[in-house]
Amino acid sequence: MRMQEYEGKELLARQGIAVPAEKTAASADEAALAAAELGYPVVLKAQVLAGGRGKAGGIRRVASEKELREAAAAILGMTIGEERCELLLVARAADIAREMYAGITIDAMEGRPVLIFSTEGGMEIESLAKNEPEKVHTMHLSCLTPLRRHTALEFLRRAGLPKELLNPVCGTVQRLAEAFFRFDCTTLEINPLVVTGGGELVALDAKAVMDDSALQRQKRVQTDTVPVTEAERRAAAIRVNFVGLEGDVAVIAGGAGLAMATMDMVTRCGGNPACFLDTGGGISSENMAEALRICCSYPGARGVVINIFGGINNCAEVAKGIAGVLDTEKNIPPLVVKMRGHSQDEGWAMLEERKVSLIKYGTTEDAVKTLCGLLEVG
Repeated sequence: MRMQEYEGKELLARQGIAVPAEKTAASADEAALAAAELGYPVVLKAQVLAGGRGKAGGIRRVASEKELREAAAAILGMTIGEERCELLLVARAADIAREMYAGITIDAMEGRPVLIFSTEGGMEIESLAKNEPEKVHTMHLSCLTPLRRHTALEFLRRAGLPKELLNPVCGTVQRLAEAFFRFDCTTLEINPLVVTGGGELVALDAKAVMDDSALQRQKRVQTDTVPVTEAERRAAAIRVNFVGLEGDVAVIAGGAGLAMATMDMVTRCGGNPACFLDTGGGISSENMAEALRICCSYPGARGVVINIFGGINNCAEVAKGIAGVLDTEKNIPPLVVKMRGHSQDEGWAMLEERKVSLIKYGTTEDAVKTLCGLLEVG
C-alpha cells in the first residue's frame, strides 16, 4: 500500500523523527485557515502518489493569503501523472541550510533491506544516483538485528557526512530503520532530510510503501484516503494486479513470479519497467484487451512485452484480446508476445496474422531482447 506524503510523515513522527508543522486541506478556504494557524510563509504540496510534483507545479511556497488562494486554485484539480490532486498539505516553510537523502527499500537481487544515504538530496536525487553514483552510499540491513549505533556511524562517516552532523543524522537513520521494520514497509524514504538555519534536523518529505501482506497487523496506520491512479482503478475493475513504475517498458505476464522475472530481464537488457500487470489465471479476451490498453496508455511506456504461460490462461483467449486491440486502436506501441501452452497454435495464428513479434519457442530473454531492439535501448 502506497501512502501519501502526510501519512508517511505520520509514520516518521511516531518513531521520533522531526517533521514540519503542517495540516491537510481539501479546499482553498481550509488551506487559508491552516496557513493562518501555522504562520506564513507556508508551502502548499499536492498530495498525490505520482512523482515529479515539484516539476509539475504541485509544490509552491506562498507568503500571503492572496498568493495561497491563487496557488491552491492552481494545484487542486491538477493532474500529475495520471492522478488528480484533491488534497493539499499546508506546511510551515523551512529555512533550509542543507539537504540530504536517507531511505530504505528492498534489494530484490539480495532479498533484504538496503539503507541508502547521500549527503545531497532534493528533486535531482535520481539524476545524482545515475550520473554521480559515488555520492550515493548503500548498506544492507539485517531483518533480525537492529541497526546499531556504531554501525550507522561508520556508514555515515564513509558517506562523507561532516563530523558535526554525525550524531544527529545517526539518530535519525536509526529511527528510520526502526520505523521501516515496525510498520512493515517495503520502502521508506526521507527526501530531503534537511538541516535548518537553526541547526534542526527535519524530514521535509516522506515516501512510504507498506507491504500489502502485512496490512492485517497494521490497521492502526491504514487510512481510507489514499487514492489510486486511473490505471489502478481500471485494473481493479477487471480484477488484475497492476503496479505503475517510471520506466519505458510495460510488462504483462500470467502470474506474479513470471512478471517479476520478466521485469528483472528488462532491467538486465538495458530497459526500465514502466509498469507491470499480472493477469492471474483464466483471463478472458475482453479483460486481456483492457489489460493491454491500460499498459499501452501508461505514461512513459514505449513498448509492451507480454509473457504468458498457457497453463493458467488460454492462449487463444489471450491472443483474441490482443487482436481486438490491434484491430480497433491506433498508435499501439511496439509489442512482443511470448506465449506457449494451452491453445497455443490457435493463439499464434491470430497474432501472426496481425504481424505481431511472436516468440514461440524461445525464452523470456529472447522476448525482452526483441522488444529492446525495437525500442533501441540497452
